Amino acid sequence: MKIGLISDLHVEASEANRVLVAFLIDTIKAAELDVFILAGDVTPKLSEFYEVLGEFNNADLTCQKLFVPGNHDIWVSKDANMTSEQKCRVISEICQDHGFYSLIDAPCIIEEIGFCGTIGWYDYTFASNKYDFSTEQYVEKQLMGTVWNDKRYARWAETDQKVAHRFENELNKQITFLKDKVQRIIVVTHHVPFRECIRYRGELPWDYFRAFYGSEGLGMLCLQEPLVTHALFGHVHYAVNQQVKNVKAICAPIGYLYEQPTEGLQAYAEESLACFSLAIA
Repeated sequence: MKIGLISDLHVEASEANRVLVAFLIDTIKAAELDVFILAGDVTPKLSEFYEVLGEFNNADLTCQKLFVPGNHDIWVSKDANMTSEQKCRVISEICQDHGFYSLIDAPCIIEEIGFCGTIGWYDYTFASNKYDFSTEQYVEKQLMGTVWNDKRYARWAETDQKVAHRFENELNKQITFLKDKVQRIIVVTHHVPFRECIRYRGELPWDYFRAFYGSEGLGMLCLQEPLVTHALFGHVHYAVNQQVKNVKAICAPIGYLYEQPTEGLQAYAEESLACFSLAIA
């Protein structure tokens, strides 16, 4: 089985981000994937989200398409009559209309391989050990004049810690459901599951904001189940392909294309899509 991963399209960021989608679709076709996974952060705009998933749907891709939302996807404006929880449900409906399987609703099994997923969130367990900020300071999500935009646009009814642990519990239920039914399990999150995958700089405000990258609980769930062989994620705008104990951690983001890639959009799409193959007994 050949699997492809991409995340963080951020089509709202620039014209290049939006135009890149067509090149990415061509790359997916050429890769002859069995499964394509989009690990969140398409756009905060629902109309644009609908258009982008529609572009994938209209491309007649032969592979299965799986999705988990990112934090930007669940953003809502302060004057919107919608919570982030409600927006998750709308996103799932759009996925269903456009041929994407929303892993936040339920796991799926494809040829003896189980796929499960969650947005994930953060509980500050990835805070840098170099600094001694209080929980209250992390709750503020701002430092030295810079604001983490979840503060402005993510509207959950609970604290960050409770949201993170709720998503962890939902992921645990999916893993439990799958483990007696499949040969191996692939976990997909948007937020980062392992501290080992985070780049700290030893400077502020950079390291302060790493507390909002994910939670240790996501990684613990992956490591404690022997059937989990891969943890796929987004959120960080640099590629990751590393072994964390018994799990291969992979991130394949597009990021913000404020300038055209020097190698061109087609080459950039080809470089960004992460592909790997799994043998099926």
